[in-house]
Amino acid sequence: MVRMARRHRGLGLVEVMIAMAIGMLLLGALAYFFIGSKRMSTTQNDVARMQESARNAMEVIGKAVRQAGYQLDTAPFVDFQGTPVSGTDGGTMSGQQDPPDTLTLQQDPAWKSDPANSVAGVETDCSGAVITSANAIDPVSGKPTPNTALVSSGFSITGTNLMCDTSGNNPASGGVIVADNIENMQINYAICALGFPETVMYYTPDPTGKEARVSAVRVSLLVRGPTGNMVPGGSQTFMYNDSSVTTTDGHLRQVYTSTFRVRNIH
Repeated sequence: MVRMARRHRGLGLVEVMIAMAIGMLLLGALAYFFIGSKRMSTTQNDVARMQESARNAMEVIGKAVRQAGYQLDTAPFVDFQGTPVSGTDGGTMSGQQDPPDTLTLQQDPAWKSDPANSVAGVETDCSGAVITSANAIDPVSGKPTPNTALVSSGFSITGTNLMCDTSGNNPASGGVIVADNIENMQINYAICALGFPETVMYYTPDPTGKEARVSAVRVSLLVRGPTGNMVPGGSQTFMYNDSSVTTTDGHLRQVYTSTFRVRNIH
């Protein structure tokens, strides 16, 4: 009995091309999902860093605002030796971001509970330096003299960093980095009625001449994501400081606003 040899037929050109096309589609889909997943992960990381930067900045500024004007228990009827709240308005630019404002806050060092020196205050400023009050006892009256060693916190923007300058200069210049990814800072001051700190008459971007009547400080931060090419098309339009702003560098941006009360109005 003679067996017939079985013919083995291979894949034709059309079948090979169909298989290659299906493979390419699968690879394209996998690449698309991989790139999309990576972009989503990067965006989430950027948003998390932006929120962290804003939170850190607001915590530091908020603490300084709430403590602004704090005065040690010195001789009666002695005025606070510094300026609790002051600042400068960076101005306005039509169709663009307004230049950053500056904010400077001053206070006596916090109370030190020390029976041997109960009138002294000691506090660490934003640069890490320890400030000790200079309100020694007057040898004649036996009462503490006005304190002249103030804790100063001058906030300003350099590049995309929020800086804190402890020199007391206004506008603030130089200093240490408080938070990164902060692109802009706009400040508005609540001006209260004379003798009525709870009654806000109006808000102003420039407190010059009205520093003693500032009862609250509204801080608006523009935070920029650290990674570029996160915005489709590279363009993003948003409202900041009551103005429409458009950026084209591909960085995500978010606006964070908080209002802090000035507890020590002199």
